[in-house]
Amino acid sequence: MKKLFLLFLLAVIIICSATGTPVLSDTQFAQFDDYLSEITQAYHIPGMAFFITDPEKTLFSRTYGQCNSMEQQFFIGSMSKSYTALCIMQLVEKGLISLDKDISAYLPEYKFPKEITILALLNHTSGFDTHMKFTDVSITNSYGKYEYANINYDLLGKIIEKVSGLSYEDYVRKNIFEPLGMSDSIANAQKLKDSSKLLTGNRNYFGFFKQGKADYPTEKSWFHEPAGYIASTPQDHAKYLRMYLNGGYTDKAVQIIKKETIDSMWYENVSQGLTEFEAFYGKGWNYMEYEDLKIVFHGGQVENGITYMFILPEKKLAVCFMVNANDEFVMNSLMDNAFWNSLSIIKGTPVKKVSHGSFIIRHIIIDTIYLLMFLLSLFILIKAIGAKTDTANRPKVKSVIMHILGCVIWPVFLLTFSKILIDTPLWVIKSFVPDFYCVILASVGLAITGGLVRAVKSLFFHKCYDK
Repeated sequence: MKKLFLLFLLAVIIICSATGTPVLSDTQFAQFDDYLSEITQAYHIPGMAFFITDPEKTLFSRTYGQCNSMEQQFFIGSMSKSYTALCIMQLVEKGLISLDKDISAYLPEYKFPKEITILALLNHTSGFDTHMKFTDVSITNSYGKYEYANINYDLLGKIIEKVSGLSYEDYVRKNIFEPLGMSDSIANAQKLKDSSKLLTGNRNYFGFFKQGKADYPTEKSWFHEPAGYIASTPQDHAKYLRMYLNGGYTDKAVQIIKKETIDSMWYENVSQGLTEFEAFYGKGWNYMEYEDLKIVFHGGQVENGITYMFILPEKKLAVCFMVNANDEFVMNSLMDNAFWNSLSIIKGTPVKKVSHGSFIIRHIIIDTIYLLMFLLSLFILIKAIGAKTDTANRPKVKSVIMHILGCVIWPVFLLTFSKILIDTPLWVIKSFVPDFYCVILASVGLAITGGLVRAVKSLFFHKCYDK
């Protein structure tokens, strides 16, 4: 009887230890639901999926707006980089890849004047520029320093294919998706063009969202599946994040990666050199410390959607947002608040109040700037049409200068300022800020037309005068 009682007591202790105190309470889940519903309305979010998971199961999940199921597919953007890094580290564990080897050992066609290691690609210290593609990759002055570049992970994708003998799609499927039971995830964007499960995304035009397909990657694209075009569902991605919380094991005790390897992916990192807070980049993951929390995270975006995930290793929690819209100047920045407020809810600290006017006010300001750009170009055209051509006198110096400024310098400025001032090529603006791109083209067109009108008028009147 005494032995039976001791066994019973031991069982109770084990059960209590396993159950423990819930990390989050029902009150906190309700707070999450209220907060997410509020920002969906305040930030004009077309559709969103959200979940929180612990090592065993999804604790809380919700869908909003156009998203009505946790089984709908999203392009997860640069969160794909964590998958690519995981594949590389699996091959490192098998002894098929060395982090310290030059990439030319695996891709002989990519030989550079300076050594670029696998590790340099993983932590973005290769020296490649942010906007480089396969067609123009070369080393810049940022060599050895952190500079985020999609090309790093697209090259890692090629290395995975070369070493494994499989396509990137097949390698990810066999070594990550299938062991984790991620049946609705795929690493081949082209196969999703007619998918009924893929949630259609949205782009923003002057404060209004318009549904439309993403720019499916081709060979000449800025990024591909390894860097940003894996598609997954919230339900599948939760399984992926649980694997990290379980030290590299699936829920069926299949080891995907070693715990020590995960630690190296997270904590062996390089500084990002930020001024507002200290953040680091490891192997496919960002890392920072906020107050008493260690946070491992990564965001992502494609042309018509954004995503965000973070893991709190010490609390054994992972959180993820998936939004089927991209609004670079307004909604995307407002969604940064969702990250910090999610941390506040988890920590049990006060949440910052949601500003319901921010979305509209910011877009009004931006649209006003767009309008002023357009009106200035329209003014240049109208002045050109109404300008009088006096063949008896030479044009005044002031008039010539104004003509050059309006019809030559202004359109050249519009076409180049994004690259010069904010280091963003016009082709990136075309995909990610389409309304701004339209305004730029329209403004350039009006200004150049004004120049042509004045040139034609001048030529015509001079010919008439000569006769």
